[in-house]
Amino acid sequence: MEISQTKDIRLSRSALFGHLSAREDDSWTERTVYITSESLQGKSATPVLSGPAIEAVIKHVGTSDTGLVLFRREEEVEVVEPPVPVPMDAILEDQDLLLLEDIFDDAPTVGVVLLRLGRFAVGVLEGETLLATKTEGRYVKNRHKAGGSSQRRFERSRERLVRELYDKTCEVARDIFEPRQSSINHVFLGGERHILNGFRKRCGFLKMMDERIMKRILEVGEPNQSALESIHKEVFSSRLRTFRVSI
Repeated sequence: MEISQTKDIRLSRSALFGHLSAREDDSWTERTVYITSESLQGKSATPVLSGPAIEAVIKHVGTSDTGLVLFRREEEVEVVEPPVPVPMDAILEDQDLLLLEDIFDDAPTVGVVLLRLGRFAVGVLEGETLLATKTEGRYVKNRHKAGGSSQRRFERSRERLVRELYDKTCEVARDIFEPRQSSINHVFLGGERHILNGFRKRCGFLKMMDERIMKRILEVGEPNQSALESIHKEVFSSRLRTFRVSI
C-alpha cells in the first residue's frame, strides 16, 4: 500500500467545517473514524476495525496528544487533528461530524502563556472569551559578541535577566491560573520553543499542571494584549492533512 501526503494546513473552526461541508457535497465518504490519543499509543482495535487504508494512515501519522478524526473517501483519507482531545473511539458510516462538533461546542477553559525574550502575556479563555489577562515587558540584553571577561560578565547579567523574566512570568501565571486551576482543562504555550523549555524547567507552579500542557506550540509574534485577544483563533485551529492511498 502506497501513501502520499497531498495537503497539510491549519484551519480555524469555521474554515474546517466549511471545508468538510464542501467535501460532503463533492465526494463520497465511506466512513468516519474517531480515535483517542490513548488508543493511538496503546493496543486499541480501532485501527484494524477501521479498514486497511485508515489503519495504514494511522500508522503513517503516528501519535497525537489530541487524537485523530479520519474520513475515508474514494482514493484518499483526510485526517483532522483537533485542538483539544477526542473523547472516545468511534467508527461511523458516511461523513459524521457529530463528535467533532461536540469537541468545539463543549467550550473548554484554556490557560495560555505567550513568551519571548523581553515580553510575556498570560490569559485564560473560556471558549473564545477571555476571562483574565496580564501582559508585561522586561528588558533582556541581546547576545554579546566580544570575548574575554567582558563577555562572561555580560552573559552572567543576561542569564540573570532571563531568570527574572521566567520568574515574573511564572508569578503572573500563578496569579491568573490559580483561582481557576480546577476548571482549566488545558494549557497552551506560545513563542520561542527554547525559551519556553527554559521557562517550564524553572516555573514550579507550571510543573503542577504538566499533564494539562499541550505539546503544540502556538505561533505568536509579540506577546501582548492584542495577541491575547486574537489567540483563540490559533488555540482552536485544527491541523488538516490529506493522504492519497493506493492499495
